[in-house]
Amino acid sequence: MTTEPSLISSELQAQSVFVLGATGYIGGSVLVGIQQRYPEFNYTALVRNPKDNPALEAIGARVVQGSHSDLELIEKVAAQHDIVVNCADADDLPLTTAILKGMIERSKNGSSSRKPILIHTSGSSLLSEEKPTGSFIPGFSEKIYDDNKVEDIRGLGPKQPHRTIDLQIFAAGEAGFVNTYIIAPSTIYGKGHGPCRNLSQQVNGLIRTGLKRKQVVQIGSGTNIWNNVHVEDLMDLYGLVLELGLSGNEPSDAYERFFFGSAGEHVWGKVAKELARIMHEKGLVESAEVKSIALEEEKSLLATATNSRSVANRGFALGWKPSRMSLLEILPLEVEWTVEQMKDGSKEPNAPIPYGMEDK
Repeated sequence: MTTEPSLISSELQAQSVFVLGATGYIGGSVLVGIQQRYPEFNYTALVRNPKDNPALEAIGARVVQGSHSDLELIEKVAAQHDIVVNCADADDLPLTTAILKGMIERSKNGSSSRKPILIHTSGSSLLSEEKPTGSFIPGFSEKIYDDNKVEDIRGLGPKQPHRTIDLQIFAAGEAGFVNTYIIAPSTIYGKGHGPCRNLSQQVNGLIRTGLKRKQVVQIGSGTNIWNNVHVEDLMDLYGLVLELGLSGNEPSDAYERFFFGSAGEHVWGKVAKELARIMHEKGLVESAEVKSIALEEEKSLLATATNSRSVANRGFALGWKPSRMSLLEILPLEVEWTVEQMKDGSKEPNAPIPYGMEDK
């Protein structure tokens, strides 16, 4: 699939985009997706490790050297850009504060005729339970949150994961100086398209744990449920949300600018069972059976131990049409990519494949 660049007015030709997290799985893919929609825009990326500079520069991004703790730098750079896309950290309050301070300054000093746009990456773990056990919880797990129902989003408690940051962004959006958007992806799968790191965390983590233990594991009964989304479909959603922000027709209520990145749904135990079958057939594990363990034994699998159910009706209303391979269909490839990564002796995935080619 080739993404056609959006038709943009002359007013938008010189729009500038600052991306945080561009060396990561989500941020790198989102950057590439937005570049393909809007090749006329100017792109800047915050990069911590100088070793990553050439990869970002090769795709046409200007590099600003710094880390998430360089708050004055981040505030300054945010104030210089029309659009900020934060895919770096969903729980870093000082980072978010610095971004917003810079964007509010830009709005107040009239640096642009348009209100600056922030697209912040949260996560659907904000819907998860306090004590993860890897089990379906009657009542709790039956609730499916709808991003098109403002009461669902407003009603989430302040102690939920990512909620502190989300509330700060909602408040900034309601204050009127920044056109804020929040996207909360579910389990992301598929090989990314960014310049640096291109394998997912949740699925990749299950596979790596299975390789390490010589047996695939699940937390508890494995009856807990999550939603999922192919990374390419998620890239499309970010593009549509940015298109909405640029249109000037954005909803006035900040809570109506919240989007779940949810396409399919899976039970974690079924994912583990399929991984065990695939990995046993390849001789990568000693058994085709899944072992149930407590979360305390593999704390890195926390995100596979909770429940999180949502529906992306607000995205669907924008025209979002997820169409890539399902999570279960792509598991053989996920295993292959993870094994290749580990053979390389690196924690970083192999180079990305061309956008749109993975499902062909």
